[in-house]
Amino acid sequence: MSGTKKELIEMDDWNRRLAKAKVSKQDLDRLVMNFLVIEGYKDTAENFAREAFIDPGVDLSAISDRMEIRSAVHTGDVETAIERVNDLNPEILETNP
Repeated sequence: MSGTKKELIEMDDWNRRLAKAKVSKQDLDRLVMNFLVIEGYKDTAENFAREAFIDPGVDLSAISDRMEIRSAVHTGDVETAIERVNDLNPEILETNP
């Protein structure tokens, strides 16, 4: 570890800081969408995009593919993950090592 010490923030201080934070609806919507996409909630992301009138920023149809790759990596099946990545975008592993 680098020797840096984490700051301990008391709950009252945290609540005061939180009350001062200003988060726009647009930022909050983008945060929610980002979570839905990263966690693979395709249907929910589609519905949220439609209801919140926002662009998801990614191709939601690719979420299933992403989740297959993620699952393969999590289970240690790196070969399958690489094959799926290459099926979807043959150049990505070569251009982004």
